[in-house]
Amino acid sequence: MRYILLAFSVTSSVAMAAQMESFGANYYQDDSSIINYDTNKNLVPDVIVGDHAYSMEFSSLTDIAKTAGVIVNHDDQTSWLCLTSKGINYWFISDNEMGQGDLTSIAIARTAQPKSCSSYNGDLSVTVKKIPLLNASLETLSSLFSHKPNGNTVQYCNNTKNYGNFTQMNCLQYFFKKNNVKGVIINQITSN
Repeated sequence: MRYILLAFSVTSSVAMAAQMESFGANYYQDDSSIINYDTNKNLVPDVIVGDHAYSMEFSSLTDIAKTAGVIVNHDDQTSWLCLTSKGINYWFISDNEMGQGDLTSIAIARTAQPKSCSSYNGDLSVTVKKIPLLNASLETLSSLFSHKPNGNTVQYCNNTKNYGNFTQMNCLQYFFKKNNVKGVIINQITSN
């Protein structure tokens, strides 16, 4: 009987794993047709949750979850949590490769609150200095970056740091619907 109970509890915890939904699910797409433009702009985000500032690749999702009073979700590709504040959904994501539980991506969108997102009433902001995110227009992006967005998705990247044999790259990926930004994904990638 003990073995049956153990098998049931292992199966139950696996069944609880869930992938991101709504705009956050765009994180899973690996679309090689997305145009990627290099830029010299600083694309490192400032992340505030409650009274704490968080940094990509140095702050853990567990710490963000503790601040927000939520749990970290896990699936076969990512660890993630979603918070909704003032009509904006924020997915804080760690890949299951290099991230090892640290913040590596953030998806942001104004959509109906997905059931997997928890309401958050504290201070919550994700900004990139002098770069609009959800409020960006095609004209603004065209004037900030040397390439005008063309199509439904565009990505701007900057090699932020070099240390040892590693390069850190930050990218902003804008998703458009009828020439309006429907969401943004911010990625930080470290590679050799």
